[in-house]
Amino acid sequence: MMNKTRWMAGLALGCVLSTPAAFAEEYRGFYFGVWGGSGEFDTASKGTLDGMIVGGLADELASVPIQPDTNLAVDAIYGSDLDDSLTPWGVQVGYRFNKWVAFEVGYVDLGEFLYRLPGELSGGLGVFCDLDFCRDDNGDPTVVTVALDGEFERSIQLTSTGVTASVLGMYPVTPRFDVHVRGGVYYADTRVTNRLRYIDGTGQLGVLQLPEVFNLRHRREDASQTELIAGIGAAWNINEDFSLRVEYQKFFDVGDDDKAGESDVDIINIAVLFK
Repeated sequence: MMNKTRWMAGLALGCVLSTPAAFAEEYRGFYFGVWGGSGEFDTASKGTLDGMIVGGLADELASVPIQPDTNLAVDAIYGSDLDDSLTPWGVQVGYRFNKWVAFEVGYVDLGEFLYRLPGELSGGLGVFCDLDFCRDDNGDPTVVTVALDGEFERSIQLTSTGVTASVLGMYPVTPRFDVHVRGGVYYADTRVTNRLRYIDGTGQLGVLQLPEVFNLRHRREDASQTELIAGIGAAWNINEDFSLRVEYQKFFDVGDDDKAGESDVDIINIAVLFK
């Protein structure tokens, strides 16, 4: 009995002493990952956006940059639509130095934010016309006024993609399960598109027929910024070749406050890691 007890104690001690070496082999090396998830832009509420957009519509119509003789007015405003939910995705390559620290670089597409406000407008639109019936006595093209009476849509679209670089601090709860925190940077290319378009093709002057849908105003702002990211998550090491990771990430101040505005982005994702 005593010999058996000593043998069991020796076996247990051997397992304990061999654990660091086993961890060292298991937690070192390159890996590749793909992930997808859901998230949202931390922007103003739909009511706040409605007030901002509706309050500026008159000035936007007054400054439609097409031709002089434009005089448009809003006749009605319909209910707006705000889609700030995202379907982000990304890929990453990492190297785990030991059981405590890893480094990752990756590419991320945060998805699309979209706000739309429909309504009706009417008035005259000055259009440059070089058709024969539009020319003056000298044969030069002229500006003609086309009467509009139909629907419009005011929209804001925001997209952001870029490269990430992160350091992960990891804690192995068991050889098959670990938790981690993330800190890093996001080299973001963010685009904000503001569009005011006419979407009811009733404008016509003689044989001059306007398109069914055309932009009255179109302004695009591109911002390239370096932003911070943070995250917390956990991974299940299924076997030596695959791991499954769940993580919450926050991207801070995506965009450029001087050009297109800034907002945080919150994401929950699931990644498959190939070792």
